[in-house]
Amino acid sequence: MDRGSEKQFTVGELARRGGVTVRTLQYYDSCGLLSPSEYTEGGRRLYGRKDVVRLQQILFLKSMGFSLEEIRDKVLPTESAEELAQAFEQQRKVFAEQIAHIEQTVAELDKLIEEVRLGNEVDIDRLLFMTRATRSGNPLSFLTRHFGKEQMANLSQRLTEDDAGEFRQSVQSFTDELIALYRRGTDPESAEGQRLASKWWELMMAMTGNDPSQIRNMSVSVVRESNWPPGSEDLKEATLTFLRHAILAYLKKNDIRLP
Repeated sequence: MDRGSEKQFTVGELARRGGVTVRTLQYYDSCGLLSPSEYTEGGRRLYGRKDVVRLQQILFLKSMGFSLEEIRDKVLPTESAEELAQAFEQQRKVFAEQIAHIEQTVAELDKLIEEVRLGNEVDIDRLLFMTRATRSGNPLSFLTRHFGKEQMANLSQRLTEDDAGEFRQSVQSFTDELIALYRRGTDPESAEGQRLASKWWELMMAMTGNDPSQIRNMSVSVVRESNWPPGSEDLKEATLTFLRHAILAYLKKNDIRLP
């Protein structure tokens, strides 16, 4: 159905073309999440281009596990071409991270398969940790290959199901800030750089249960570039240059001596 130069869809047409049900669109309308741009004289809903773009965002965010209440606050404006591009860039970033995570998971599974075929027993604590790490897309899961049995047991016990989500958000927030500071060319010894190093220390204490002796294995694993999974180039570069410098300055400034 066309009005002017813009193609419009009835609720049935949009449901069929968008892969949703009519009832879903009616519900989105009733709760104010997606209301049609126009109505016919007879009161039938008519959806235009901006409605289709909004529906696409809603379905994308829903696939990411957000509730409808959360989605209401996360849908981006798309009135201009730049706003529309930003909305798609946000989605592209998420999908790129998912691809990198899948590639990382495949690499981890390849290593487990190799260990099993060599007759090596895979410790149950490592299996439990990897179960949570692979499900949540933890970018640090490759570190576990270099943990001893006792370290894996301690880490698995600390990162329980209840706090896994909060920890994952903390790691994501930290990595986002790290990459942003690195791209801006921030001095690692500046106030911003040292605040980030302080956050790193807090994360390490959370992961190790306030046991600095375990940080060495993690550090050795991170410095070894071949350990980083595909798709993590930005994070790797920011870590091995900016963060490494910031951490060394932070440890020296706070007189922290690692074993």
